[in-house]
Amino acid sequence: DAWSFGATDPNSGTAMMLTLAEAIGELVKNGEAPARSIMIGHWDAEEQGVIGSTEWVEQYQKELGAKAVTYMNFDGGVSGRNFGVSSAPTLKNLIIEASKEVAYPDSAKTVFQVWAGKNDEPKIGNLGGGSDHIAFYMHVGVPSLSGGVGGPTAYHSNYDNFNYYSKFVDPSFKMGGTVAQVIGILTLRLANAEVIPYDVPRYAQDLRGHFDNAVKNVKTIAPDFSTFDQVDVAIKKLEVSSASFEAARDAALSSNKLKKGKIKKINKGLLALEKSWIDPKGMYYGSWYRSLYVSTDPFSGYASWILPGIQYEVEIKSTDRLEEWDTRYANAILDLSNKVDKLTKTIK
Repeated sequence: DAWSFGATDPNSGTAMMLTLAEAIGELVKNGEAPARSIMIGHWDAEEQGVIGSTEWVEQYQKELGAKAVTYMNFDGGVSGRNFGVSSAPTLKNLIIEASKEVAYPDSAKTVFQVWAGKNDEPKIGNLGGGSDHIAFYMHVGVPSLSGGVGGPTAYHSNYDNFNYYSKFVDPSFKMGGTVAQVIGILTLRLANAEVIPYDVPRYAQDLRGHFDNAVKNVKTIAPDFSTFDQVDVAIKKLEVSSASFEAARDAALSSNKLKKGKIKKINKGLLALEKSWIDPKGMYYGSWYRSLYVSTDPFSGYASWILPGIQYEVEIKSTDRLEEWDTRYANAILDLSNKVDKLTKTIK
């Protein structure tokens, strides 16, 4: 079975995770066990360089690479009343849809409505550093998200105690249960779907915006720079591949004609998609960071670097390797596109 993950640091998110674990346990007792395994972890040594989760991921990286559907991280998961998430592209639509199913406490709105406000889609951030998703997402290539509810907080201070929580963070003690509901729905949908419900077209959609930003950033050090030519061609191919896959998948699921053997093959292919970003050569500032898509900012340790190979060149004000990165990124995108094409052929 593929795995779905949840984890937390020892803070206000702990109660939320225990609530989620208890709810899943009740499902099992009632004969409604999830189809895939759900592992709930509580990491040691997060503050000491994210040691606990990193060592665990390095030990089990082959199994994780082959079987892990997603990793979900809740560091300070209940620290206020403002719902928010940072996520890999393939999980964004899933968390949005789950948020539409849960009522926001003390209101007549859903979590989605409060989260999105007047926008058609809520803002979903890009995963950065500083917590336990790093090794899963940036070293092994497991689609990941990090989220919860935040607000004015005394996190990591002498005032971070029950009295502060009960007066300022969540006086009605409803937000932990709310987050557990949203994440529980998301977790069960990932665990029970016959075909893993990744949003594959979101890769190309997000990449288009990220490379537009990358070009703007490069222009700050090389005003005459125009575009990453190879990448532009690759993204166009990925857009076509992803649209074809989505149409074929939706048609196959609606007709209910996919057999178990074919479903297993499709899911294996879906698990391989994120690995297109994992480059054994890694980054020039540290080869342990192997994802071409995202990395911790090596200078701050916390910020998110999207397309980190290019971002590093901008930060050190060098244009020497821009052509190399055009090729490396284009190859990764084409590899992803080819995998998507194979999935479409498998479905048909």
